[in-house]
Amino acid sequence: VLLDTSFPVKGFFAISGFLIMKSYTTSYKNLSGLKVYQDFFKKRFFRIFPAYFGVILFCMVIGAYTSSLGLFDFIQSYETVRYLFYNIIFLNFMQLTLPMALENNAHKFLNGSLWTIKIEIMLYCCIPLIFYLFRKLGSGIISLIIFLVSVMWVYFFNSMYDGAYAREISLQFPGQLSYFIFGAYFFINKNFLFKVKRIAIISSIFFFLTIDSDINLIIEPIFFSSIVIFFSTQAYKNLNLGRYGDISYGIYLYHFPVIQLLVFMGLFEFNKWVALFITLALTVSMAFFSWHFIEKRFLHKNS
Repeated sequence: VLLDTSFPVKGFFAISGFLIMKSYTTSYKNLSGLKVYQDFFKKRFFRIFPAYFGVILFCMVIGAYTSSLGLFDFIQSYETVRYLFYNIIFLNFMQLTLPMALENNAHKFLNGSLWTIKIEIMLYCCIPLIFYLFRKLGSGIISLIIFLVSVMWVYFFNSMYDGAYAREISLQFPGQLSYFIFGAYFFINKNFLFKVKRIAIISSIFFFLTIDSDINLIIEPIFFSSIVIFFSTQAYKNLNLGRYGDISYGIYLYHFPVIQLLVFMGLFEFNKWVALFITLALTVSMAFFSWHFIEKRFLHKNS
């Protein structure tokens, strides 16, 4: 179950809630008035967009290389312009492919991982309101309300709505809020962190007991969030994995287009283990380059 592709994504939203609430709290403590919002959103923009723009250009290079169109026809194609425009404004689903690119691949889209970016940005926009409500009404009651709204959204589109793209809609905002708010609550209530290991163990038991029940929709966000926060704040907090740079965002951005390129080149058909090794090497290299030559240059000095 933990190897399901949804676990890393949902775990990401949980730790994101923890870290983004930390970022906003820092801005709130050090500044006042509109400067709080300006500082917070400026840091968020420069953390996300420069590297994101870099991977869009990288995808376009792959598209040009793998397209059966000539370079001039590719560049002036309406689909190319549409891809660049919609991806820059985070509406990736409006144009996932480039003209005549990756024609022999099972999937033609250049980067299937970017769908979470728009949700993350929506969550950024929610943080000032969540923080305000935490202060006015209490973090417990607000977290519970947001958690239940998110779970109800997922339940409705998974179990009651039978229209097109039901599962895809359930994964969109606010379907990921239950994970995000869990992380935000843990940051605000640091004393609660001492209980996160116990919560992870207990919720894991209920998670596997209710795996085929609708109750699992409530248990899953608690289990996934608590286990990720436990490992990232307590179990391995002294590993100092970032001493060579924070390449996590770059790995997220670049792994999919790298895989698509290697599939197009036939490397996975030739030897899947060689392809896996090259995928890891290229992805980490691109992430390392992205951090040191793009991302780090735009970061706020106290981010």
